[in-house]
Amino acid sequence: MDTLHCAAMICTYPLNSIAASLVFTAVALARGGVYLRTAIAAYICWILVDPSPARGGYESLWNLGVTGMLRRSWMWRWACRYFPVTLKATSQLPAEKGPYIFVCHPHGIIGVSPMTSFGTDASGFNTTFPGLKVHLLGHNAIFRIPFFREWCLMHGHGVAGRDTCLYLLRRGHSIALAPGGAKESLESVPGTMRLVLRNRKGFARLGLRTGAALVPVLGFGENELYSTVQFEKHTWRRRIQERLQQRLGFAMPLFYGLSWLPLVPRRRPVTTLVGPPLWPPEVVADPTAEQVDTFHGQYCQALRDPRLGMPSSCGHLPGE
Repeated sequence: MDTLHCAAMICTYPLNSIAASLVFTAVALARGGVYLRTAIAAYICWILVDPSPARGGYESLWNLGVTGMLRRSWMWRWACRYFPVTLKATSQLPAEKGPYIFVCHPHGIIGVSPMTSFGTDASGFNTTFPGLKVHLLGHNAIFRIPFFREWCLMHGHGVAGRDTCLYLLRRGHSIALAPGGAKESLESVPGTMRLVLRNRKGFARLGLRTGAALVPVLGFGENELYSTVQFEKHTWRRRIQERLQQRLGFAMPLFYGLSWLPLVPRRRPVTTLVGPPLWPPEVVADPTAEQVDTFHGQYCQALRDPRLGMPSSCGHLPGE
């Protein structure tokens, strides 16, 4: 069975799928015939105007049950057992009290914990939280990658933008996002959990505007999946990484997993621990900076809940 788990993980792992999608597109444009090139060009133009990422995937597939079927697929369960990933809840999240904003930490290199726990049903989300419909949201660049984007949209993923979040939450759908984003991936070091959170307050504002509860989520083991090359602050190498992250919107950390397949993560257990919900004190159509700061501070304090088991050595980066 280990061989099957490894094969399933390698075949479905996002980094491998992204590389395959880009290679296929490049070869089709460079070596394909006139009709294939025209089709690829038309498809790329469609990508630029397709509103589906802002709606949390293809709504028609959600309604037809195709998205749910894909998320429950055996291939995701087998891939999840490669690590393995385990989803644990510290409290119940009744569907009638939703929607919820699952705030995931840390981002890691690729986000295996949120991907398996909220992007699919591989670790048993539907059983743990029955009745909830959740969308995993990520960077807009993901939905500019030909073919791979379709796979993401078919699973109900979307762009982590304000309008997308409001659209989904107001329809009663829960969302999962990693506020640390690209910058936090540069801090992915085995044995640590350094969070970029102090100035990331958008999710707190969303909670106040929609009345959605903030649910802290910690992925223990996420940073153990890859080794990274860390550059000291203020060195020219680190400045290049940070400028690329600012310009492109995503980071370029130097990392490696398995020695013979660097893009593939190591086999390390990952535990996704979902904490108790933090409800906003009131719904505010246009919250003030003070209200956002207060609610954000309450969330940061909630991360220290003993039920989440966050080590005292973990914390925010200075100024972040």
